[in-house]
Amino acid sequence: MEQKFVKTHFVEMNLSDVIEQLGEGETKSILSSFTCPLNKDVENFIKHKAIEFSKRTTSKTHLVFWQTEDGEHTELVGYYTVSMKTITISKSVLSANEIRKLTSQGCEHTRAECRFPAPLIAQLGKNYTSGNDTLISGPDLLQMAINKIRNVQKEVGGRFIYLECEDKKELLEFYNGCNFKVFGKRELDKDEDDIQGSYLIQLFAMIS
Repeated sequence: MEQKFVKTHFVEMNLSDVIEQLGEGETKSILSSFTCPLNKDVENFIKHKAIEFSKRTTSKTHLVFWQTEDGEHTELVGYYTVSMKTITISKSVLSANEIRKLTSQGCEHTRAECRFPAPLIAQLGKNYTSGNDTLISGPDLLQMAINKIRNVQKEVGGRFIYLECEDKKELLEFYNGCNFKVFGKRELDKDEDDIQGSYLIQLFAMIS
């Protein structure tokens, strides 16, 4: 018997648009199915904070769906959340080229540090419900977030992005492999009680 292969693709949707189309109740129902046993902060954010943060425009969450070409089957496979922050980086961790790029963008800088606004990938996670995490890779999900930011920066300017993660070897290896570089660490806020440890590692990347 000839095996048939079903064509699939990914669909990204801004959470605010999903709420507008389906209503808050139906949207909450979709988000309630999200599980991420490897990172409870990622799971709790999408279930309990993402909608309110989107309403307040504190950050914007984008849902990623796996879908068959005919549209008959759709699965929530992951999400990422982006916000705008101001960061300070020691010049000791920057290359000469990176310092030159930041200076050309008019960032505040002293002899020792550079301070500038940059998009933060605040959340990034795959949905482990029913094995949906196998439908998308971590690098692909991260690249979607980077592409979203790149498209915005084409309109408003900027070359740098950053993110934060727990001080775990596998996470640092993953982000280092995706061209992110450690520049510091941040003490946890009081409400960040789903995260292990007392701080987060901060990493940045320059995108073209």
